[in-house]
Amino acid sequence: MEYLGSPDQPIAPVSELNWLRKIIVERALTRGDYVLSGGAHSDYYIDKFRLFSDPHVLRRIARMFTQVIAETSPDTIAGTELGGVVIATAVSQLTGLPMIAVRKKPKGYGAFPGEYVEGAYEPGMRVLLLEDVVTNGRELLAAAARLEELRLHVTACAIVSRGLAPIRALIQFSLPRGDASQKN
Repeated sequence: MEYLGSPDQPIAPVSELNWLRKIIVERALTRGDYVLSGGAHSDYYIDKFRLFSDPHVLRRIARMFTQVIAETSPDTIAGTELGGVVIATAVSQLTGLPMIAVRKKPKGYGAFPGEYVEGAYEPGMRVLLLEDVVTNGRELLAAAARLEELRLHVTACAIVSRGLAPIRALIQFSLPRGDASQKN
C-alpha cells in the first residue's frame, strides 16, 4: 500500500481544514460514553452522516481530496462500506473517475457471492481508497489488503483520523476527555 507523504503535511488548504473541524464540532460531534467500531471506548463520537446528509457539505468535503487525486493519479476511487462508499461516490461524481466499493464481509447473494469488491476494476489499476472516520485503521487496512490481493495498487486516505491509525487523513481530530460542548 502506498502512503501519502507524512501525516503532519496538510492535504487540503488550511482554511478548508479549519472549516471541516468547525463543521464537525457544530454538526457531527456528540459527547457521551461510546464504544467505537474497533471496541475502544470514547467520550465523543463523530456522526459523519450528519455531515454527509447535507449535499453542500458532502460536496465540499469531496473537493478537499483534489490534491490527493493530483498526487496519486488514481484510475478509480474506492470506498469502504458504508461511510467510505458515500464519500467515494461524491469524489467520483466530482472527478469523473469510476468507483468501486469494498465490503466488510463478502457478498452472500446474487451473481458474485463471496466477493468483497463491487464494481469494475482491472489488475494493475491505481486505486485511491477512501474512508470516513478511522480510529485504529484496522478496517481500512483490511480493505486495502483485499484490493491488493486483486493486484491493485492502493493508496488509502480518510477524512478524519482520531489519531491512532497509520493512515493519512484530511484532519487529525482528537479531544481530551471532557473538552468541547455537549451536543446531542
